[in-house]
Amino acid sequence: MKTLNLLLLEDVISDAELIIRTLEKSGMDFVSVVAYGKPDYIKAIKDASFDAILADNSMPQFSAAEALEIYNAHDLAIPFILVTGSISEEYAVEIMKMGACDYILKDRLQRLPSAIINAVHKFSLDLERKKYMEKVIANEALLKDAAELAHFGSWEADLVTYIQRWSDVQYRILGYEPGEIEPSITNFLKSVHGEDVNFVKQQLDESFTKTEKQKYDCRIIAKDGTIKYIHGEMVVKRDDKDKALRVNGFIRDMSESINAEVKEQKITADLVQRNKDLEQFAYIVSHNLRAPVANIVGVTNVLMEEKLEEEEKAEFMRALSASVKKLDATITDLNQILQVRNHVNENKERVVFADIVDDIKSGIGAALNDSFVMITTDFSEVGEMATLKSYIQSIFYNLISNSIKFRKQDLAPVIEIKSRKHPGKIELTFKDNGIGIDLEKKSNYVFGLYKRFHPGHAEGKGMGLFMVKTQVETLGGKISVASKVNEGTEFKIVFDLPDSFELE
Repeated sequence: MKTLNLLLLEDVISDAELIIRTLEKSGMDFVSVVAYGKPDYIKAIKDASFDAILADNSMPQFSAAEALEIYNAHDLAIPFILVTGSISEEYAVEIMKMGACDYILKDRLQRLPSAIINAVHKFSLDLERKKYMEKVIANEALLKDAAELAHFGSWEADLVTYIQRWSDVQYRILGYEPGEIEPSITNFLKSVHGEDVNFVKQQLDESFTKTEKQKYDCRIIAKDGTIKYIHGEMVVKRDDKDKALRVNGFIRDMSESINAEVKEQKITADLVQRNKDLEQFAYIVSHNLRAPVANIVGVTNVLMEEKLEEEEKAEFMRALSASVKKLDATITDLNQILQVRNHVNENKERVVFADIVDDIKSGIGAALNDSFVMITTDFSEVGEMATLKSYIQSIFYNLISNSIKFRKQDLAPVIEIKSRKHPGKIELTFKDNGIGIDLEKKSNYVFGLYKRFHPGHAEGKGMGLFMVKTQVETLGGKISVASKVNEGTEFKIVFDLPDSFELE
């Protein structure tokens, strides 16, 4: 990498020296100029070119925000990094909106070298892309070749003759063969996702009436129904009276990179969840296995070494039997949890939600009648999905059973189960009028293993909700809970359609 030319905006010499020493220690190849105030800063950016600006925010008479305004006025295509002693989250957001690409706290300067290198590299790539695209848009003869090579869809709208043109890649990004539909802004807007179309219209209007260049990001729905994420830019050519004559633009399909980012986030979330699962298993081994094993060892030692009366021996044998049963129950629980992960590759089948509820009603009919339970369902938006039936049945059973167990003693239980369809997702909700959960105190333990919130209220050992969460996540879904004491509980489960697809 070339020697970097850095501009440091600092009013304290020792702070500037600290930054320089930090960069030197990292091995970075750089030269630096220090501006100690507004006049020095303005003169520096006029007299020389820099690869990055490092600005303090605590200068008494010249803030980073003012420095950014000057930076933007000079249209500097280099990174502006805030290096400050302290900063509020709100101010950080505002300073980033103004154009800063990063901020580093002075007590964490070890991150500064990599932040500079990454920012310079990104700005360099963006500048190269910008230069390339401006050249492409300026020369119509290169539009098609450039689009094919760079995978950009390009378009042109002549506002005088009303003739519009799309490149072949533009058609394909929208899911059409070249020439299949008329190239027009109207037809493009028909492909824009309904939630984004007003925003894109606004960008187009502002481009025609106010600005020469405009950028936007939005989603489109291709002809085959696929949702794609695109980045678009437009350049408006005007006459000497500022009347818009022609619009040139391009769109780039960003779906692959965005989906990769989402996938990476999912992998990270899965790793975090696996770590939590390991912590749960460590807890079980430490508390739920060690105690009965210790009891078994102690009792067997007594039985082997002591001369006991028959009555005493019988008492120790009963204690031994109880410890063995407790150990066996814990091992059975562990095996059940492990089996959940192992069954995920089983073949999926058509699961009708109403049938699942009917089966559960039949299986617990006595409990329903004894408690006067009313179960209402609304599966009108989506009534079925292809998934592991045993898991869905277990999820429904545990949530319904919980609502019955933790009902109010003086009120007949009412359980409402609904399904909703969202873009790319299925949502299931289970709502009851039971005694509820104090989430302010227990939100971190709702889905924990062997966690019980009403120990004297109903039988159970705290496995149900842990298994529900494990099964939901194994199917690729997420579960959340909303509850207030004496006001009931609502569980919400969301499945992504690509993993658990709907059958209609």
